[in-house]
Amino acid sequence: MKRRTKWILGLVIGIPIIAIVGVLLVLRLTSPNPELDLASIEMKELPSTWEQSTTTDTAPDVDVNQAEVEMDSVPLATGTPSIDGPEEADAQALTIDAFELPIAGTLVMVSKGKPFGEETFELSQEGDEVMLRSNGKFWFKALVATITLKYDQILQLDSYLRPLSLASTFDAPLGFGRETQADFTDGRALVRSGDTVDEYAVDLERAFVLGTFSTYAVIPLLYELREFEGEAGLETLVFGGPPNSDEGAETEGLPETRISRIEDGVIQFDGREMVVSQYEISGSMGTMRLFARGIELLGLFAGDSEDSMFVYRADYFEDGFSVVEASSE
Repeated sequence: MKRRTKWILGLVIGIPIIAIVGVLLVLRLTSPNPELDLASIEMKELPSTWEQSTTTDTAPDVDVNQAEVEMDSVPLATGTPSIDGPEEADAQALTIDAFELPIAGTLVMVSKGKPFGEETFELSQEGDEVMLRSNGKFWFKALVATITLKYDQILQLDSYLRPLSLASTFDAPLGFGRETQADFTDGRALVRSGDTVDEYAVDLERAFVLGTFSTYAVIPLLYELREFEGEAGLETLVFGGPPNSDEGAETEGLPETRISRIEDGVIQFDGREMVVSQYEISGSMGTMRLFARGIELLGLFAGDSEDSMFVYRADYFEDGFSVVEASSE
């Protein structure tokens, strides 16, 4: 009788364990390796207008993945020259038609030397509106399997780059997916996520919608279109998301993102060098440096040598790029 009891207990305990091991083994064998998909990114040649500041000279460089970037030590540039007189300013004010759109590319996100995501985006002008469409995926290890989270996003802006709407969908396993819809009008943001509806007061003249990494592609265009000088402060809606309570939104306001155009820098890639614009971005999400050529986003760097994140345009730079730091004398 005791032997029979042991067999029963063994089966009751052993079968679930075997089932769990079996599931983990299946997950391990069937889990895709998203990093292999990076090889399929279509490469593009650098625009010919950029080549005049691209050289083959070599110089000491700092790998962005391992860079010890001292952002606070970089002096601010003077910004765009001011325009005297209100009538002349109105006559010379830039419009979205002055810029070359669309801009399209693929971003790769890297942390601790390993990619953890990629995102394809297009920033285009459609009539009197500007549209940012993107889709991508993040991946991370969970137990013995690689979990992949796919998403798509559409950000609608007016011709002055004021937000009109945002729609995003995150497709995650085990029911953790989420859909978000935000509409901006009359100084309010109405945000729907699942069964939750929130409303926030926001100054649309100085609002910035921060979604996935592609939304940073709006910053160089915004800075040039608005002809900012020095530091610009923007009310920021982070998806997700803004403060969780209406009371917090009303009393403390939305978090602010500060953007400064700093002195131009030099990046190095494939034995070549190129002068790029640099922006310092700071706020509740920390501080990072944005690299651009004209209005086109090339990359982002945040953190330090021990804990850093690097985002780069993989359609231009297959293996990323490094920053040539100015020597101090």
